[in-house]
Amino acid sequence: MAFRLGGLLRAARLPAVATGCALGGWLLARESFAGVVTITAALALLGVLLGEQIVLARLAGRVLGERAGSLSEVIAIAAARLEALDHRTTYAHPVTGLPTREPLCETIAADIATGAPPRLMGAIRFVDFDRLAGFDHALANGALAQFARRLVAVTQNGRMVAQVDRDCFAIWFAAADLEAAQAEFQAIAYVAGHELDIDGSRLTPTIEISAVSFPQEGQDGLALLLRATAALSRPEGGEGGEIRLLAPQPVEAAREQFMLEQDLAQAIAEDQLTMVFQPVVDLAAGRMMGAEALLRWDHPVLGPVSPARFIPVVEALGLSERYGLWVLNTACREARRWADEGASGMRVAVNLSARQLLDPGLKTKIERTLARHGLGAEALELELTETATMADAERTHHLFGELRAMGISLAVDDFGSGYSSLSYLKNLPFDKLKIDREFVAQIDQRSDSRAICRALIELGRGLDLLVLAEGVETEAEVACLRGLGCHVFQGYHFSKPLSGEDFLALAADPRWRDRLNVAARRPPNLLPQKRHAEELTL
Repeated sequence: MAFRLGGLLRAARLPAVATGCALGGWLLARESFAGVVTITAALALLGVLLGEQIVLARLAGRVLGERAGSLSEVIAIAAARLEALDHRTTYAHPVTGLPTREPLCETIAADIATGAPPRLMGAIRFVDFDRLAGFDHALANGALAQFARRLVAVTQNGRMVAQVDRDCFAIWFAAADLEAAQAEFQAIAYVAGHELDIDGSRLTPTIEISAVSFPQEGQDGLALLLRATAALSRPEGGEGGEIRLLAPQPVEAAREQFMLEQDLAQAIAEDQLTMVFQPVVDLAAGRMMGAEALLRWDHPVLGPVSPARFIPVVEALGLSERYGLWVLNTACREARRWADEGASGMRVAVNLSARQLLDPGLKTKIERTLARHGLGAEALELELTETATMADAERTHHLFGELRAMGISLAVDDFGSGYSSLSYLKNLPFDKLKIDREFVAQIDQRSDSRAICRALIELGRGLDLLVLAEGVETEAEVACLRGLGCHVFQGYHFSKPLSGEDFLALAADPRWRDRLNVAARRPPNLLPQKRHAEELTL
């Protein structure tokens, strides 16, 4: 209504009043009391200009919700409302009702004036608010209000909880020992990250936290707030300080991506994840060596979701450790079952992320998982990408030494697609090098791919590493790679990823073993002499 009124006023060549009404309409759309007052003030001014004071006074009174006989009464009511509004917007947040930064700073100033010992300020950002508001403003406000109520509920009496920005809260720990306050704040942050239920919609909050102390990191409330909120910020900049602007997402795409993230946080608890196993074969020996464990997600609404889509989200949300532990446990349980069913000598390969490598308890978790399933370390292989191993080379070297000492095999995955640093291959104790599918695809038709694979195979042989070609799909690719000296393969040419039951059935199938034996006896594809000589000059 306010926007239509603004249009009529612009047509009547009253732009100032029209602007006031348009602004009021925008504020009303955001459920702000300021919109009511702005529209009322515009109507009062319009009445003075047009001389229709009685009619407009009644209209303005209706907007205000109070009877007004004249525009002077309307102006008096609006003035009183504006004065109250000024105090309200300054001292209490309109959605959560929490005190804002002004009363927080006043409280801190009063505490500092007493000459009290050092204090702590904790800051918590509800990261999801802006993204929610991008497609559902009511849901965003509901989530914000419930998040605020949770903070207040879990914070001890005497601690002040304030909303210092649209999505950021601060807690002032008055009269508390610094160490005790830090422990209390950590507990609050832990509870704050628990699932919310907003009108039947479940949401797992993404939060950021920081803590600063007085007087070490600020001499007053405002300085403490600036330090705390700066520590929360996560700027996304390019090299040389260049700021990269992200393309705006359509509303539905934003909604779908957000809900995908929320569903991922619940996928383990709701038993939506499964493991499949892709066989690894050794054609030199004519046998199956084991399998790589691959994670799959069957969404209850979307159906199967591609790992290429959800794995990056898992890593971005900081869920890698939780998902990685689930994968490790599930793969080891399956490997134990293979051994019990007679498929002995099989090794299961599990992928590790960079975040898991930084976990100081990783070795202990692996040991406990193996012990839980009664599985020997020789039955487990850990695969890591080049990028992951480069994150902390010194720590990785120490960890790899411990894992190798246990008897666990280590493989570098997707070799050639990352840094391709030869120094870490030399210094880290790997057992296997996996050639990335990018170089394997159509190798029988591409001289550049053959040159790269020949170099990688020779490199692996020189470093005493087993070389595996992954992603092989045709007999021609296998034959060409064998001709270059590779004899360990993984890919759809031999088998698609299988359920644990189907993998067991394949391992026990005599026809499968016969097929491997036939393939092992088949001579490798030796390229024509002329063509081979040309490749040597690349």
